[in-house]
Amino acid sequence: MHRTNTLPDESLASEVLPPLLVVIGAVSAMSFGLLLLAQWRASISPYLITGALVASVWASGSLFQRGRLRTAGVVISYALALLPICSIIPFGLLNNTLIYLSAIGVIAAGVLIAPDAPIRVARVALGTLMVLVVFPSIVGQERADLGPSLAVGMSMTALLLSAAALTWAAGYAIHGTIGWALETSSKSERREQLLRATQADLERTLRERDQLNDRLYKLTLDLETARAEAEAAYRSKASFMATMSHELRTPLNIIIGFSSAMIDHPEMYDGEPISEAISADIAEIRRSGQHLLGLINDILDLARVEVGRLELNKAAVPLVPLLDEMMRTASGLLKDRPVLLRREYVSPLPTVLVDDVRVRQVLLNLVSNACKFTSVGEISVGARAENYEVIVWVRDTGIGIADSDQTRIFNQFEQVESHDAKQHPGTGLGLSICRWLVELHGGRMWLESELGKGSIFSFTLPRVQPALNGAASKPPEQ
Repeated sequence: MHRTNTLPDESLASEVLPPLLVVIGAVSAMSFGLLLLAQWRASISPYLITGALVASVWASGSLFQRGRLRTAGVVISYALALLPICSIIPFGLLNNTLIYLSAIGVIAAGVLIAPDAPIRVARVALGTLMVLVVFPSIVGQERADLGPSLAVGMSMTALLLSAAALTWAAGYAIHGTIGWALETSSKSERREQLLRATQADLERTLRERDQLNDRLYKLTLDLETARAEAEAAYRSKASFMATMSHELRTPLNIIIGFSSAMIDHPEMYDGEPISEAISADIAEIRRSGQHLLGLINDILDLARVEVGRLELNKAAVPLVPLLDEMMRTASGLLKDRPVLLRREYVSPLPTVLVDDVRVRQVLLNLVSNACKFTSVGEISVGARAENYEVIVWVRDTGIGIADSDQTRIFNQFEQVESHDAKQHPGTGLGLSICRWLVELHGGRMWLESELGKGSIFSFTLPRVQPALNGAASKPPEQ
């Protein structure tokens, strides 16, 4: 006998077998009791058949308890199929309805063993029936008439094969249904596990998001606090610089004034002449005082710009006189150096809407730097008109500025690190103040330079636009 596969889900067999064993055990006990009550003494075979059924129930129950479900099903299925046929031994073939109970074993095989087991059980039962009918002498029976025996045999064959076929069909239907149910259950379980994992990931993500939001909120609060403290410190610094600049300028003006008076009018001291050594010292005092006053003025301007207190007195100012004045200033600063001054602007130029004092300060700073760092070559002051602005530049052929320094040259207290720059020390505030002053006018300042070949500092100023009625108007805001 070849081995067959069991059902993919044995839960049905495990549910059916215990009550089936109980029922069969009860029937066996009742049959044994009826035999005893009837005081059956014709033969011992009914007692043996009943005992064999009870033994099958016990063996199947023991195998079930051990977890051997398929073997338990084989034992009880073959017992239910063969023992009713064995009732021919005591009761004969004709008028023996017990043999038809063999169909129960065929049906039980489909449920307890496998979908194709009913066919095998039916074959075994029919084979046993054929042996007992053809060879009745084996069990001590007489041969029955051919007609009735054939009728009983055909009835049993039809019954057992029909039961086997129906059970086989039902088994495979159950097999497919259980397989589909198992597959569906497995898919549902996987989906549920995936859903739970996704839900856990989502909950973890939400917790992490909440933690990040809390951290972001705390960082925002810390940032706001730090910014408020920085702004307060910035305002305090600027206010301190402005106050101290005012306080320092008063005694410095006195020092410069007295030193200038002592040099220019020595007769004011009872007509006594001042020696050259003392005059030189007084001149150094005046020069140092003027340098310190320039530094304080720069710091004061820087403080005013930072706190927004630097007010511009804008007016329509002709640009050419300012540029001419810068040319004369450059000529005086260069003295006898072999540097050519070039004028790169032509009259007329448009009138600009500016504070002439602050624009003069910007130009003076740029021209002074050009003269300071140019020993040979040329210095040019130029301007040209655009639609809504005038571009002004100061070009020189001096030491130039490296690319790495051009990004920081307009920062506060920043200076170019070079030998020529160290010979002309400064505060590092001039260019930053110039840029701020230009930006306060609504313009912009930029630099074009190459190390060793010179620099071009350019900036823009808003020009006065004539209105249709002839009145001056401001350029559109950029």
